[in-house]
Amino acid sequence: MNRANQFFDKFLKNFDKVSDNEKKRIFERLSDLCYSQNTIIENLEEGIVSIDINGIIQGINKKACFLFSIPRNCENEPLSKYLSDSETGKIILELIKENDSDTKLLRDDDNKRILQINIFPLGESGRIIGTLIKAFDITQTYENSQKLKRAEQLASLTTLAAGVAHEIKNPLGSISIYIQLIEKIIKKNIDNSSQCFSELKDYCAIIKEEIGRLEDTINSFLFSVRKLELNLEETNINSLILSTIDFLKYEIENNNINMEIKFDRDNLIMRIDERYIKQSLINIIQNAIDSILEKSEKNYKKEIQIKLKTVDNFALITIKDNGIGIKEELLPKIFEPYFTTKRHGTGLGLTNVARIIEAHNGNINIESEYKKGTKVIIKLPLMQENQKFLKTDLLYG
Repeated sequence: MNRANQFFDKFLKNFDKVSDNEKKRIFERLSDLCYSQNTIIENLEEGIVSIDINGIIQGINKKACFLFSIPRNCENEPLSKYLSDSETGKIILELIKENDSDTKLLRDDDNKRILQINIFPLGESGRIIGTLIKAFDITQTYENSQKLKRAEQLASLTTLAAGVAHEIKNPLGSISIYIQLIEKIIKKNIDNSSQCFSELKDYCAIIKEEIGRLEDTINSFLFSVRKLELNLEETNINSLILSTIDFLKYEIENNNINMEIKFDRDNLIMRIDERYIKQSLINIIQNAIDSILEKSEKNYKKEIQIKLKTVDNFALITIKDNGIGIKEELLPKIFEPYFTTKRHGTGLGLTNVARIIEAHNGNINIESEYKKGTKVIIKLPLMQENQKFLKTDLLYG
């Protein structure tokens, strides 16, 4: 028996002998202590529920009410009344039944969170009188630990893979040189009208194409693992978008794709790394073209819409196509390294795009509906100081 119990036991035994003033002082002290303890328990970040041996709620704080979707003033009601309808609740009730005191991590899919649950027996005078349930939302902590774990794994893998990639580049360069030498020997020693010459020429072309594809993959990988150093300069984003479209003009026109371009602000000047943003735009527009070409419908109007508008302190670049789209179950994976739906894709294109946009303190979001199309939204911060615009007469004379 602790000192507090000893004191109150002695106080109750001598209750009639204690003066009224002393009784009042003790009860006021008890009231203050109860209020203080209740305030502390009520404002804990942990959810606390106490039930008696029959599963009737004896006490619950507001955090537990929130985590378990239990209304306030639920004392003297069965806990099962509120937990039996959810999978997480059923597991907790089973843990209470089994008196399982081990720490459990439960994934609450209904509310997209992870709960740490502890079950403790409540005892008095050597007998069990109830159960205490503690619940803590560890979603952020758990996700951070998982991210850190993945980052550490990726860092070690990246270091190894970067070394391998460098080693591959050297023999690829040698192979390219020797293919060129072989082509010269073929032209010099074989009649160019013979079938043998034609076949050897085709085989060399295939080898060169595969070498180019390997080099593209290696370059994309090396870019994704190197530190990104931006060369920020004031750039006319309208002109940059138009020059990007012009760069892809042949492929757009050759495939009869209609381009719709709309700017709500003319000559918008932003502080960006022009080559990296252009690289990102090329990647996204090329994906839109590929998506359109993959769609098997005949005689449908192929369209890509590009819009630039400013919202608050950000510029939004929206690129929308009416191509094949992305299946819903694949959408969460599209920014993952090495994930691709393309036959010859590296799986690093969108990973590098997201990296570039995030390095500019922006973000990228992709919305898609399978067989209907995809919309990519790039959000980039405007210049922090007064936004500058080029005068039209300076641009056009």
